[in-house]
Amino acid sequence: MTDFICVYFGHDSNNPSKWWNINAKGFASKRAAESHGKFMMPTAGVFGFAVIEEGEDWWEVIDSHSMLPPNASISCDRLGTFSVQPAPALVTVG
Repeated sequence: MTDFICVYFGHDSNNPSKWWNINAKGFASKRAAESHGKFMMPTAGVFGFAVIEEGEDWWEVIDSHSMLPPNASISCDRLGTFSVQPAPALVTVG
């Protein structure tokens, strides 16, 4: 069985290098999860959202139904909570 999740996020004023995240779970389709993300977009402080399809032992970001900045990194912890954060910058070591 698959589940669709909408993770919306915004800037963390206490830590400028991090974003806050809210996981909304239990959508029946990617379109329903996307609709929730679009509904949340006008809320002050919301930067965007990711629609994620989750199976029993896998997950996939549905880019075509998400609004993500180009520097986003998405991860999932062992409890199944997703996090969208700014991607770390590459550093050249010489």
